Amino acid sequence: MIQRYAAGSAVFVALAVVPSQIDAIDGIISSICSSDAWLSGRPEWLSAAQATPLSEDAAKLVNVPPPSACPAPPAGYTTLPSVTALGDLEIALDLGTGPGVGVDNPSLCFIHESLPAAPVIRIRQGSRLTVKLTNTLYNTGPDNTENCAIENYMGGPPVSGQCSQPEHEFVAAPGPDGDYYPIMSNVPHLADGATNLHVHGLEVSPLPCSDDVITSVLVAANWGGPQLPQLPCQEAPNKLTYSYDIAPDHPAGLYFYHTHLHGHALAQTMMGASGPIVIEGEDDVRREALGISDDVMIVRDFPSDYVKGESTEIRPVSTPPAAPAAPGDDWYPAVDPWVDRANIASCPTGSPDTGGPSVTRLTLNGALVKETTAFPPPDGQVLTKKMKAGEKQLWRLVNASAQTYISPRLTLLQDGKTTVVPIDVVALDGAPIHDNDGNRLIETWDTTRTPLLLATANRVEFLVDAPPPGATLYLDSEQVTPGCAADGVPARRLLRVVSTGEPPATPPPSNDALLSETKDPTYAHMLEGEPSVKRVFAFTEYPRRFTVEKSTWVVGPPGEGQYNPNTTDFFLNMTQSTDGQGQPVAIRPFTPDAPPQIIVHLKGQDSTIEEWTIQNYTLEVHPFHMHQMHFRDVTNAANPGDPASILDTINVPAASREPSPTAGVDMPAVPGHVKIRLRFTKEMVGDFVFHCHILAHEDKGMMQRIRVVAD
Repeated sequence: MIQRYAAGSAVFVALAVVPSQIDAIDGIISSICSSDAWLSGRPEWLSAAQATPLSEDAAKLVNVPPPSACPAPPAGYTTLPSVTALGDLEIALDLGTGPGVGVDNPSLCFIHESLPAAPVIRIRQGSRLTVKLTNTLYNTGPDNTENCAIENYMGGPPVSGQCSQPEHEFVAAPGPDGDYYPIMSNVPHLADGATNLHVHGLEVSPLPCSDDVITSVLVAANWGGPQLPQLPCQEAPNKLTYSYDIAPDHPAGLYFYHTHLHGHALAQTMMGASGPIVIEGEDDVRREALGISDDVMIVRDFPSDYVKGESTEIRPVSTPPAAPAAPGDDWYPAVDPWVDRANIASCPTGSPDTGGPSVTRLTLNGALVKETTAFPPPDGQVLTKKMKAGEKQLWRLVNASAQTYISPRLTLLQDGKTTVVPIDVVALDGAPIHDNDGNRLIETWDTTRTPLLLATANRVEFLVDAPPPGATLYLDSEQVTPGCAADGVPARRLLRVVSTGEPPATPPPSNDALLSETKDPTYAHMLEGEPSVKRVFAFTEYPRRFTVEKSTWVVGPPGEGQYNPNTTDFFLNMTQSTDGQGQPVAIRPFTPDAPPQIIVHLKGQDSTIEEWTIQNYTLEVHPFHMHQMHFRDVTNAANPGDPASILDTINVPAASREPSPTAGVDMPAVPGHVKIRLRFTKEMVGDFVFHCHILAHEDKGMMQRIRVVAD
C-alpha cells in the first residue's frame, strides 16, 4: 500500500510496507516529539513557539510565488552538472517540487539556477563552502500551519474535517527502574513542509549555521503559524545560509548533501532531495593533468507498488532469556534480546536468510533503472553510457537512497563470454584508501569473493577502463540480503557501457600513477595505543505493545484500538562505557530537545581517541553513521598492520538466531557487532548526532545526540 500526504504542492510518498517494517506508514512522516509536545501533536520547537505571535515577516510569506519547479527526469543516462570554484564557493539552492520518474510519483529536488539536475558541488581543500538554501515548498493545511492529507496516524479512510493522531492524547514517563523510557515520542506529527540541510560525511563544525541538523529549521514558504526561533544566519523563516570551512587536510573525495529534519528525512530523501559534493585535492590535479576525467553517479530510491501480504500477528509477551555477552568481551552488559517479534515467525532457525521482497525502485542520475522479471534485462532496457575507446575514468558512486542497499559489480561481455572485472577502489566514504602509516593504496576488490556492499549513504570511488571495441561493460548491483527481518534487494543492472572510436596509440596511465606518494597523517596510527574511553551501543527493536506495557503513563495508558500495537519502535542506546556514562538495558528513543546521551571530554587536548563497539540485537543489518567525522573499522584488526577501512557509515551485522525455550519461538541470541576507533577533535566541539542510516529507522528514534566539550 502506498499512502501519500502533502507538503505544500509536493506530495510526500509514505510507504506502508510489510510487518518487517510496518512502522514505515508512520515512520516516514514521524517526528520525534518531547513529552511536553505530545498533547499538541507537534514537535517541541513548534509547541514552544505557540505563544509567539505571527511576525510581520512570516505574515508576508503567506502570499509567495509558487514552489520552484524541478526539471523533468532524464529518459537516459546523463552526466550531472557541476558548480565549482578554485577557492571559496557560494551557491544558492532552492528546495522545489516537480514530476518524478514513476506514475503519479512527484519528487523534491535541489535547484540551482537553470541546471537540469541537483548540481555536483565541487570545492577544494582549505576553502569555505556557503550554501544559501530557500525552502519553496507550500503548506496546504488549515491556516497554512498543518497538512491534513493523512487523516490520522492509524491510516483509516478519510474523515472530512478531521486531522487527528490519537496517540498524541497519551503521555508516558520513564519506568520506575529507569530502564524503559517513554516510547510514544515516536508518534509522528503532521507534515508541515519544513526542512533543513546536512552535508553528509564532511568534517566540519556541528554548530548552528554550519552542519547543524538539531536546531536549524526552514519552514514552508507560506507558513502561517507562529514565528519560530531563528538563527543569526536565517534571512527569513524559509531561508537559511549555511557555511562550512573545509580544512586543508580534509579527506578529498565524494560526499553528498540531503535534508535531515527529524521526522521528514525518509520522505524527503526518498523523493530525491539530495545531491553530490566532491572535495578536490592533490590527486584530482594529478588525475586531470593525465587526462583522466571523473563521472559522479548518484543512486536514489523511491517506493514501488509492491505490497507483501503477510500476517501482522504479534506473539504474547513473556519473559525473554538473557543474552550472552559477545565472545571475549565479558565486561559487556546483557541486553534484552526479545526484539523484532513481528518478524520472528518468518525467520526460523535454518531457513534461507533471504529477507523480504523489494519495496523500492532505483534511479541513477535521475533516470529510472528499469526492472524486469528476469535478470539480466535486455540491453535495450538498460541505461547506456558511452566512453572513448582506451579511456580511463574515475567513477564516484554515492548510494543516496533512503533505505536500499546496493552492491556494485563490473561485468564484461566480450566475444560471447562474461567475466566479472575486479574493482580498483581508490576511496570509500570520501576517504582515500590508506594503510595505518598513511600510505596511499588502491584496493583491488574481487566481488566474486567479497561483495562490495554499499549501505544507504556509503560511497565508493573506483577506476574504470572503457571496454574494448565491440565489448560491453555492465555496472550491476548484486542481490543483497540484509537479514531475514529486512526488505529484500534484488539484483539490478544499473548501467551499460560501450566504447566509441578507436583506441589511442598511447595507452592510459597506470593506476599507480594517479596516487600521491605523500603520506597522509590524518588517520595514521589510530590503531595503536589504548583508547581513552571504550563504549558499547545496542541497536534494538521492540513491538509497541511491548514498550507500551513497559512504560509508566502520566496520561493513559492507551487502550485497545487507541494505538497500533504492531508497529515497531527503534532504538540505539549506549549500554556501557568505561567512563561510567552507559546504562545497561536502557531503552530511550531520540528526542531533539533532550540532553545528549554521551559527552566526550577533550580535557584541554586537541583530540582524543575512543573505541566503540556497536551491537545489533535485531534480525536485520543496520548501517551506523556518525556525523562530523570518519572512523576506522577495527572489527577484524588484531594488530596495527591489519586493514582498517576509513568510513563514516558502517554495516552492523544482524544478530544470530537460535531456538528459544518460549513456545518454539526463534530468538536472536548473539548480537552482530562491529568495533570502530574514533578521533574527536576540538573542531567538533558542539552537539551532533549518530544514527541508523536506514531513514525509516532514524525517523522512528534510532538516533542519539552526542556532545563534544573542550573542558
